[in-house]
Amino acid sequence: MQKALLQKAGLIGLVLLILQGLLMTIGSVIGERKARQDGVVREIASSHYGPQVFTGPILSLPYTEEFEETVTAEGVKKTETRRIERSLRFFPATSEIQGEATASTKSRGLFKARIFDWNATLKGEFVLAQQNIERSRTQSRIVWGQPILSIVLNDPRGLIGTPSIKWGEEALAVEKGSGLPYLGNGLHARVAKIDLAGPQRFVYAMKIGLRGTESLSIVPLANTNHISIDSTWPHPSFGGQFLPDPQSQQVSGNGFKAQWKISALASKAQQQLLSQLDRSQNCGDASCAERISIRFIEPIDIYALSDRAIKYGLLFIVLTFGCFILFEILKRLPIHPAQYLLVGIAMAIFFLLLIALSEHIAFAIAYLLASGASIALLGIYLSAVLRSRWRGLAFGGLLTMLYSALYGLLVSEDNALLLGSLLLFGLIALAMIATRHVDWYAINTDGA
Repeated sequence: MQKALLQKAGLIGLVLLILQGLLMTIGSVIGERKARQDGVVREIASSHYGPQVFTGPILSLPYTEEFEETVTAEGVKKTETRRIERSLRFFPATSEIQGEATASTKSRGLFKARIFDWNATLKGEFVLAQQNIERSRTQSRIVWGQPILSIVLNDPRGLIGTPSIKWGEEALAVEKGSGLPYLGNGLHARVAKIDLAGPQRFVYAMKIGLRGTESLSIVPLANTNHISIDSTWPHPSFGGQFLPDPQSQQVSGNGFKAQWKISALASKAQQQLLSQLDRSQNCGDASCAERISIRFIEPIDIYALSDRAIKYGLLFIVLTFGCFILFEILKRLPIHPAQYLLVGIAMAIFFLLLIALSEHIAFAIAYLLASGASIALLGIYLSAVLRSRWRGLAFGGLLTMLYSALYGLLVSEDNALLLGSLLLFGLIALAMIATRHVDWYAINTDGA
């Protein structure tokens, strides 16, 4: 292979390194805009109300164990009364939660966050069996305290009005704080004293309104949990440890409906919550416990799509340069490395133009405008470089196919690998067919 060909290959390699640096810079700009978007979500959450985690209800029966103990102090024996405070925790036998969520978008400049209102009705029952109470002394006395019914909330600032709680037929007064150690955020209500001499059954009902940002989570604490959520938001993302029943899940342009049926046999939530209360593990919002989760998302994350797009940037530039090399070989048409560089820069700027436009208009329209501008610019420029309007149009058609393929890769995430593999196979096959009769040893590089 002649020296001139090697020199040109080295120059093209240098151009690709320069373009890779440019693409990395544009990628950092996209990352910075994404970080700013996340910062706006946190700012809205901190100044208003954050993601919500709803946990409860939990019934606590506090009691004090009293016993006399003889102690010796400075050689003198005396009897003192010891008191140890403990609590029994009970979770509902059944719990049914029905709620409706309405979501909207809150903007700070160009950046947006989703906020939601959740209005829910809860009902269920506690079934209390006779308990073996933990004692330090077999003859100790047990003094029962005031039972409380607790709800744990991630951000009580999101409460809409005052929740109503009924214990049987009695309306309870709701107080601030969950009344639980290490899980203080929330609310609680005092209930009538409970006698554990035998099995008992208590029915409860509750209505609550809650505002939050981005996501709503519910911890299923009952032995049998039925949860139903309807919303007018058409773009939910279901997460957590439990997904909705696929037969009941409905998502359309008018909103979504989802139901969960969760048994304590399939959930560790009760044990995880007791572990936090008994072992002083401070997770703050019951975040250590399993839950269902709904995120109210935008259908298209422009920053994620732009980040994915730029990962194909160098590949698309290499493919374009490969076509240039084929022109040089087959048509004996010299193309200067500076022209390679200008074409590569124009293709790289497409990604910066894409993210800038998509912050103001729909992503699909932004992609159409950015790719259309890039194709038009390159088509006009290449008509002069390749010394033919038809060659410039042909390259414009090739770039149109490349940008169309890239958009297909972006919107078809599940099929991105398949589409990308087929695209690369088709292009390499086209190159091999076009050069199958080329005598590479006899290439004249005078004009290359």
